[in-house]
Amino acid sequence: MTLNLIINTAVEPFGFSLEKDGSCLVSIKQAGDRHFSESMISMIDQYCRLYAQGLCDIDSIGVVNGPGSYTGIRIGVSYAKTLAYSLNCPVVGLSSLDSLAVQSISQSSVFAVILSAKPQHVYFQLFNCVNTINPISDLVLLHIDDCFNLLESFKSRLDCFVCSKLPLFDMCSFQHLQFHSVDIDCSRLFVLLNKTLQAVTDPSVKNLSLNYICQPKIGA
Repeated sequence: MTLNLIINTAVEPFGFSLEKDGSCLVSIKQAGDRHFSESMISMIDQYCRLYAQGLCDIDSIGVVNGPGSYTGIRIGVSYAKTLAYSLNCPVVGLSSLDSLAVQSISQSSVFAVILSAKPQHVYFQLFNCVNTINPISDLVLLHIDDCFNLLESFKSRLDCFVCSKLPLFDMCSFQHLQFHSVDIDCSRLFVLLNKTLQAVTDPSVKNLSLNYICQPKIGA
Protein backbone atom coordinates (compact mmCIF):
# COMPACT_ATOMS: atom_id res chain seq x y z
CA MET A 1 0.00 0.00 0.00
CA THR A 2 1.29 3.46 -0.88
CA LEU A 3 0.36 6.93 0.34
CA ASN A 4 1.45 9.82 -1.89
CA LEU A 5 1.33 13.58 -1.35
CA ILE A 6 1.36 16.47 -3.81
CA ILE A 7 1.81 20.09 -2.71
CA ASN A 8 1.27 23.29 -4.70
CA THR A 9 2.07 26.71 -3.26
CA ALA A 10 3.66 27.98 -6.48
CA VAL A 11 0.55 28.88 -8.50
CA GLU A 12 -2.78 30.05 -7.13
CA PRO A 13 -5.09 28.54 -6.11
CA PHE A 14 -2.74 26.75 -3.73
CA GLY A 15 -3.52 23.24 -2.56
CA PHE A 16 -2.49 19.70 -1.77
CA SER A 17 -3.79 16.21 -2.37
CA LEU A 18 -3.33 12.77 -0.81
CA GLU A 19 -3.62 9.54 -2.78
CA LYS A 20 -3.63 6.01 -1.41
CA ASP A 21 -3.25 2.96 -3.67
CA GLY A 22 -4.36 4.93 -6.73
CA SER A 23 -7.43 6.51 -5.11
CA CYS A 24 -7.61 10.18 -4.14
CA LEU A 25 -8.32 10.56 -0.42
CA VAL A 26 -8.55 14.33 -0.30
CA SER A 27 -7.89 17.30 -2.54
CA ILE A 28 -7.79 20.83 -1.14
CA LYS A 29 -7.67 23.90 -3.38
CA GLN A 30 -7.82 27.39 -1.95
CA ALA A 31 -7.10 30.94 -3.04
CA GLY A 32 -3.56 31.61 -1.90
CA ASP A 33 -2.91 33.41 1.34
CA ARG A 34 -0.25 33.15 4.02
CA HIS A 35 -2.67 31.52 6.45
CA PHE A 36 -3.14 28.55 4.13
CA SER A 37 0.62 28.16 3.69
CA GLU A 38 1.18 28.39 7.45
CA SER A 39 -1.47 25.78 8.27
CA MET A 40 -0.85 23.42 5.35
CA ILE A 41 1.30 20.86 7.17
CA SER A 42 -1.13 20.62 10.09
CA MET A 43 -4.00 20.24 7.58
CA ILE A 44 -2.15 17.43 5.79
CA ASP A 45 -1.60 15.71 9.12
CA GLN A 46 -5.28 16.09 10.05
CA TYR A 47 -6.46 14.55 6.79
CA CYS A 48 -3.97 11.70 7.13
CA ARG A 49 -5.41 10.93 10.55
CA LEU A 50 -8.95 11.18 9.19
CA TYR A 51 -8.13 8.21 6.96
CA ALA A 52 -6.30 6.30 9.70
CA GLN A 53 -2.90 7.35 8.36
CA GLY A 54 -0.11 9.54 9.65
CA LEU A 55 2.53 11.77 8.10
CA CYS A 56 4.95 8.92 8.77
CA ASP A 57 3.01 6.74 6.30
CA ILE A 58 3.70 9.00 3.30
CA ASP A 59 5.73 7.08 0.69
CA SER A 60 6.49 9.81 -1.85
CA ILE A 61 6.07 13.55 -2.29
CA GLY A 62 5.67 15.74 -5.34
CA VAL A 63 5.85 19.52 -5.09
CA VAL A 64 5.11 22.10 -7.76
CA ASN A 65 8.47 23.88 -7.80
CA GLY A 66 7.83 26.66 -10.26
CA PRO A 67 7.81 28.87 -12.07
CA GLY A 68 5.31 30.94 -10.13
CA SER A 69 5.19 32.91 -6.90
CA TYR A 70 8.74 33.27 -5.59
CA THR A 71 7.61 33.13 -1.96
CA GLY A 72 5.18 30.31 -2.67
CA ILE A 73 7.83 28.23 -4.42
CA ARG A 74 10.19 28.61 -1.46
CA ILE A 75 7.47 27.65 1.02
CA GLY A 76 6.31 24.56 -0.88
CA VAL A 77 9.79 23.25 -1.65
CA SER A 78 10.90 23.88 1.95
CA TYR A 79 7.89 21.95 3.32
CA ALA A 80 8.47 19.10 0.87
CA LYS A 81 12.18 18.88 1.66
CA THR A 82 11.64 18.95 5.42
CA LEU A 83 8.96 16.28 5.30
CA ALA A 84 10.86 14.05 2.86
CA TYR A 85 14.04 14.34 4.92
CA SER A 86 12.24 13.38 8.14
CA LEU A 87 10.50 10.44 6.41
CA ASN A 88 13.46 9.44 4.24
CA CYS A 89 11.11 9.15 1.28
CA PRO A 90 11.44 10.14 -2.40
CA VAL A 91 10.60 13.73 -3.34
CA VAL A 92 10.52 15.38 -6.78
CA GLY A 93 9.71 18.76 -8.23
CA LEU A 94 6.91 19.14 -10.76
CA SER A 95 7.08 22.01 -13.24
CA SER A 96 4.12 24.38 -13.05
CA LEU A 97 3.60 24.20 -16.81
CA ASP A 98 3.85 20.40 -16.85
CA SER A 99 1.28 20.37 -14.05
CA LEU A 100 -1.08 22.58 -16.05
CA ALA A 101 -0.49 20.58 -19.23
CA VAL A 102 -1.49 17.20 -17.82
CA GLN A 103 -4.96 18.51 -16.98
CA SER A 104 -5.50 20.30 -20.28
CA ILE A 105 -7.74 18.56 -22.81
CA SER A 106 -6.87 19.53 -26.37
CA GLN A 107 -8.44 18.50 -29.66
CA SER A 108 -5.10 19.10 -31.39
CA SER A 109 -1.89 17.11 -31.14
CA VAL A 110 0.03 20.25 -30.18
CA PHE A 111 -1.13 22.81 -27.64
CA ALA A 112 0.28 25.71 -25.64
CA VAL A 113 0.32 26.36 -21.92
CA ILE A 114 0.60 29.98 -20.77
CA LEU A 115 1.12 31.08 -17.16
CA SER A 116 1.06 34.72 -16.10
CA ALA A 117 4.35 35.97 -14.67
CA LYS A 118 5.61 39.40 -13.65
CA PRO A 119 3.71 42.42 -15.08
CA GLN A 120 3.36 42.24 -18.87
CA HIS A 121 5.11 38.86 -19.04
CA VAL A 122 4.04 35.22 -19.33
CA TYR A 123 5.64 31.79 -19.21
CA PHE A 124 5.06 29.83 -22.42
CA GLN A 125 5.60 26.23 -23.46
CA LEU A 126 4.34 23.91 -26.20
CA PHE A 127 3.24 20.34 -25.55
CA ASN A 128 2.43 17.29 -27.65
CA CYS A 129 -0.51 15.11 -26.60
CA VAL A 130 -0.02 12.11 -28.91
CA ASN A 131 -0.24 9.02 -26.67
CA THR A 132 1.16 10.88 -23.65
CA ILE A 133 1.64 14.57 -22.88
CA ASN A 134 5.22 15.75 -23.32
CA PRO A 135 6.87 19.16 -23.72
CA ILE A 136 8.15 19.86 -27.23
CA SER A 137 9.64 23.30 -26.60
CA ASP A 138 11.67 25.01 -23.93
CA LEU A 139 9.86 26.82 -21.15
CA VAL A 140 10.40 30.52 -21.90
CA LEU A 141 9.57 33.85 -20.30
CA LEU A 142 8.04 36.25 -22.84
CA HIS A 143 6.76 39.80 -22.85
CA ILE A 144 3.05 39.67 -23.56
CA ASP A 145 3.55 41.43 -26.92
CA ASP A 146 6.13 38.83 -27.96
CA CYS A 147 3.68 36.11 -26.92
CA PHE A 148 1.00 37.66 -29.15
CA ASN A 149 3.45 37.76 -32.06
CA LEU A 150 4.45 34.14 -31.47
CA LEU A 151 0.84 32.97 -31.37
CA GLU A 152 0.05 34.94 -34.53
CA SER A 153 2.80 33.01 -36.34
CA PHE A 154 0.89 29.73 -35.95
CA LYS A 155 -1.20 29.09 -39.05
CA SER A 156 -3.19 26.04 -37.93
CA ARG A 157 -5.51 25.53 -34.97
CA LEU A 158 -3.83 25.86 -31.59
CA ASP A 159 -5.45 25.34 -28.21
CA CYS A 160 -3.97 27.69 -25.60
CA PHE A 161 -4.49 26.87 -21.92
CA VAL A 162 -4.05 29.98 -19.82
CA CYS A 163 -3.54 30.24 -16.07
CA SER A 164 -3.94 33.87 -15.06
CA LYS A 165 -6.02 36.12 -12.82
CA LEU A 166 -6.06 38.72 -15.60
CA PRO A 167 -7.93 38.54 -18.94
CA LEU A 168 -4.71 38.46 -20.95
CA PHE A 169 -6.16 37.33 -24.26
CA ASP A 170 -9.72 38.65 -24.24
CA MET A 171 -8.92 41.02 -27.10
CA CYS A 172 -7.17 38.37 -29.18
CA SER A 173 -9.13 37.76 -32.39
CA PHE A 174 -7.04 35.15 -34.19
CA GLN A 175 -9.55 32.59 -35.46
CA HIS A 176 -7.09 29.69 -35.37
CA LEU A 177 -6.48 30.17 -31.63
CA GLN A 178 -8.74 28.76 -28.93
CA PHE A 179 -8.16 29.99 -25.37
CA HIS A 180 -9.14 27.99 -22.29
CA SER A 181 -8.74 28.76 -18.58
CA VAL A 182 -6.92 26.20 -16.44
CA ASP A 183 -5.48 25.98 -12.95
CA ILE A 184 -3.59 23.37 -10.95
CA ASP A 185 -5.65 20.60 -9.36
CA CYS A 186 -3.26 18.53 -7.25
CA SER A 187 -5.54 15.48 -7.38
CA ARG A 188 -4.81 15.20 -11.12
CA LEU A 189 -1.02 15.20 -10.77
CA PHE A 190 -0.34 11.71 -9.42
CA VAL A 191 0.32 10.25 -12.89
CA LEU A 192 2.87 13.02 -13.41
CA LEU A 193 4.36 12.28 -9.98
CA ASN A 194 4.81 8.59 -10.82
CA LYS A 195 6.24 9.42 -14.25
CA THR A 196 8.73 11.86 -12.71
CA LEU A 197 9.76 9.42 -9.98
CA GLN A 198 10.56 6.82 -12.64
CA ALA A 199 12.51 9.31 -14.76
CA VAL A 200 14.67 10.78 -11.97
CA THR A 201 17.79 8.83 -11.04
CA ASP A 202 17.93 10.07 -7.46
CA PRO A 203 14.58 11.52 -6.23
CA SER A 204 16.04 12.83 -2.98
CA VAL A 205 16.03 16.09 -1.04
CA LYS A 206 19.46 17.11 -2.34
CA ASN A 207 18.22 17.10 -5.94
CA LEU A 208 15.02 19.09 -5.36
CA SER A 209 15.53 22.64 -6.62
CA LEU A 210 13.61 25.87 -7.08
CA ASN A 211 12.43 26.36 -10.68
CA TYR A 212 12.45 30.15 -10.84
CA ILE A 213 13.32 30.57 -14.58
CA CYS A 214 14.17 34.20 -13.81
CA GLN A 215 15.81 34.93 -10.47
CA PRO A 216 13.82 36.93 -7.88
CA LYS A 217 15.03 40.30 -6.71
CA ILE A 218 16.58 40.42 -3.24
CA GLY A 219 13.78 40.65 -0.69
CA ALA A 220 11.12 39.27 -3.06
